[in-house]
Amino acid sequence: MDNEDKQLLLKIRKGDEQAFRKVYLKYHEELYNVALKYLRSEDLAEDAVHDIFVKLWDNRKKLDQAGSLSGFIFTSLKNHVINMVNSQKRKMKKKVKIAQQKKEEKSKHANVIHLSTFRNKCQQAIKKLPEKRRQVFKLRYEEGLTNREIADYLDLSIHTVKSQYYKAIKFIREYVNKGEQRETGT
Repeated sequence: MDNEDKQLLLKIRKGDEQAFRKVYLKYHEELYNVALKYLRSEDLAEDAVHDIFVKLWDNRKKLDQAGSLSGFIFTSLKNHVINMVNSQKRKMKKKVKIAQQKKEEKSKHANVIHLSTFRNKCQQAIKKLPEKRRQVFKLRYEEGLTNREIADYLDLSIHTVKSQYYKAIKFIREYVNKGEQRETGT
């Protein structure tokens, strides 16, 4: 440490504001340039330098007389800049997370609307089925009965039950797909 810094350090420890101004004028520009290099923002760099000088003044009585003034200042700046960068990273991650959550919520809402529309169209299609076909479909799909159980219940052959169920599914699928095509204009 040069002799001038030693003298300034001693005076600052005693609360000499003139010595503090000299240190400020001597190191401000260099500290600012270092901070600007890493923070890439003039305002943030100026804030960082300001914070370092406030820390220097607030901790003046704790300064090591044998220590390096410039070492203290630049080490303080380095640590402060690292903290600021880490803070900015955390803020950015939080913003990204919030944006992602909003996007997911919007997507969920759209999916609920789409599902509701889909169910309504299915219900409309089921209502348009012929009576026996609708009965077969409902017993199989909604009640979970097997083909054999449906055949026995409605007094039909298994082949007729399979055929009616297949036709019902085909009609419902076509009805829903035509509705989606009308909505999307395809």
